[in-house]
Amino acid sequence: MAQSFDKLQAGTMKITTHFMGNWNMTVDTEIAPTGKFRVGMNANNATLVIRSADGTVSGLSAELGRFIAGKLGVPFEPVVYESSTPFTASFRKKEWDIVLTGKNVVVAELLDFSADLYQTEYGYVAAPGHEFANPAEVDRPGVRIAVPRNASADVYLSRTLKSAALVRVDGNLDVGIEFLRAGTAGVYASSVDSTHAVAARMPGAKVVGAFHTVTFAVAMQKGRPAAALDQLTQMINEAKAVGIVQKALEQAGARGVRILP
Repeated sequence: MAQSFDKLQAGTMKITTHFMGNWNMTVDTEIAPTGKFRVGMNANNATLVIRSADGTVSGLSAELGRFIAGKLGVPFEPVVYESSTPFTASFRKKEWDIVLTGKNVVVAELLDFSADLYQTEYGYVAAPGHEFANPAEVDRPGVRIAVPRNASADVYLSRTLKSAALVRVDGNLDVGIEFLRAGTAGVYASSVDSTHAVAARMPGAKVVGAFHTVTFAVAMQKGRPAAALDQLTQMINEAKAVGIVQKALEQAGARGVRILP
């Protein structure tokens, strides 16, 4: 009887192992259904994406993508968008498997969030000749604020501004700077990384300060199974534990950033 029981137990273990292997394979397929791990990237976000002259990309979006692709055993494929306008438009499409993006009420209707990565400050930079003592002073009649269309600053300010007007930018940071130089807007609103970049490139421009804090997280298209989202979260937490997130943010020289546990 003992021998028969041992054989039965061994058979049960084989069946269980086979079942779990198929389950993991199914979940992996849900995370990377094309056989590649595609990461959508907003090239206008210097905290997340660094582009080299030869077209290659690095930064947190790329490093996290490569780590997860390695875990899944599939090739990594960056899907790069020039600015927030095409990037946020892709949220309704199936061009990538994950994105790293700011959490807000609009995005939450389109995507499912996985693990949080970090929080970052958003602020203003004023063009030469425009003076503000603090961020609260920016919201007054006659002030025009340039903001990347559909980006976190746009979503927040669209709901909170009372007097100032928004001028939406369909393009990268260069376009935003041209808006300031041409007088189309007197202020540019974005992450503190971007506002300091504007100030560095426009003599006389001044960083006013922060008006909001945004949490950045990994997100998937809605409709993916909960098991896939759970497994993705586990891999992201592992990447955080081994220092990938911290190292990438340090290499980017990110300002006003706090890594989340």
